[in-house]
Amino acid sequence: MLHIDEKRLLKVFQDLKKDKLKLEEIPLPKEKVLRVALWLEGKDLVKKIEKTKYKIKIINKEPFPERKIANYLKENNLKEIEIKELKNILPKEEINAALGAIKRKKIAKIEKGKIIFDNLDYKDVEEEILNKIDSKYLDELNDNEKEIIKILKKRGYIDFDEEKEITIELTEKGKEIIKKPIEIKEVINQLNRDIIISGKWRDAYIREYDVTVPTKEVYPAKIHPLTRVIREVKEILLGMGFKEIKSPIVETEFWNFDMLFEPQDHPAREMQDTFFLKFPNKGDIPKDLVDKVKKVHLRCWRQFDEEISKRLILRTHTTASSIRYLASLSDEEKEKPHKVFCIDRVFRNEAIDYKHLPEFYQCEGIIMDDNVNFNNLIGILKEFLYRLGFKKVRFRPAYFPFTEPSLEAEVYLEGKGWLELLGAGIFRPEVLEPLGIDKPVLAWGIGFSRLAMLKYNLTDIRELHKNDLSWLKKI
Repeated sequence: MLHIDEKRLLKVFQDLKKDKLKLEEIPLPKEKVLRVALWLEGKDLVKKIEKTKYKIKIINKEPFPERKIANYLKENNLKEIEIKELKNILPKEEINAALGAIKRKKIAKIEKGKIIFDNLDYKDVEEEILNKIDSKYLDELNDNEKEIIKILKKRGYIDFDEEKEITIELTEKGKEIIKKPIEIKEVINQLNRDIIISGKWRDAYIREYDVTVPTKEVYPAKIHPLTRVIREVKEILLGMGFKEIKSPIVETEFWNFDMLFEPQDHPAREMQDTFFLKFPNKGDIPKDLVDKVKKVHLRCWRQFDEEISKRLILRTHTTASSIRYLASLSDEEKEKPHKVFCIDRVFRNEAIDYKHLPEFYQCEGIIMDDNVNFNNLIGILKEFLYRLGFKKVRFRPAYFPFTEPSLEAEVYLEGKGWLELLGAGIFRPEVLEPLGIDKPVLAWGIGFSRLAMLKYNLTDIRELHKNDLSWLKKI
């Protein structure tokens, strides 16, 4: 027995006298057509044919670099230009592209370090095609145009939007059914007392429900992917017995560098790595602790300036939180074991590219106890990474200014190989001496941007912050 919606869809074929219809040709809601077509497909009355179409979209409307050169020469009444002078016309990344295109298209000669044009108004097939293909479909083009499309895509001038073209076609069995008039009865979606007593149900179609049929996609509100990773790490660490701590975003160099035994002439303190505050530019530092740190620095580095210690910066790592926590412990608390972590933002004066941002999230953790050692550190990190979903982990020696010995942990991803994920080590005695701590302190840190890129298979860290709704819906 056919459902009333199935009859309605078949009647469309009957009325239009067609055996095959595209989805947009059927005068019924698309979601309902897809759902009903699935039912009819299960009864071998129709078959659904899906075809992917590629719609061309122009993503760069700038002239080609080679055309920019020709236009420049034309404006300045010139016919040639030295290659070394191209930097005055083109961005650095466009120069090689322009030279390659000139050779490929043979629109000018390149001799003795010069580009020489015979005709500055040359015709360019690539330009002509680029001007007429916006919003066209790839399968509408001829073979020659398709080859040029490949070049335009490689050069970053076009991209494709994928579209699904769905066609519903009657099977032989379906064609037999529409040869007879299709009668559409009233549908009862829900039985009630009146329908039963009146007997109306006998002449109506009582609708069945199928919870497996496709429906329209719904995109409910969701947590941002980076926030999800942060919450996941936090839950793992809390589950492993750690306690969360916090510290200020604005720090003095004392807490950010001096306490970590970094000499005051260390390159990491220079302007290219650290953001310094202009106003206020100085902060308060604890006098008693400063004297103890100063003693260690003078003994080892032969220099220490309290005015440098007071300078205010945006913290460059969350290790400052761990040091502040250790400094806050009373003598009685120093006798007890401690496991703490901090997840928060840090800042580096970095140039923005596919793997660097000036602001990012970092996680820092420490473990202090009488008998903890390097093997304990490796075991804890293995367990932590295993709970994050990384089954293959290895460690190799590394160097960090405030830990010795130190290591880096790498994880293995299929198709990518071994990738570095976190750094760790045991705090140097010089870090702990001013705090009056003589127990080993294990420390490790992980950047969330790298972790999120691995989890979501991203190649560009900026994808996490672009708020691309189509990506956020799907991820």
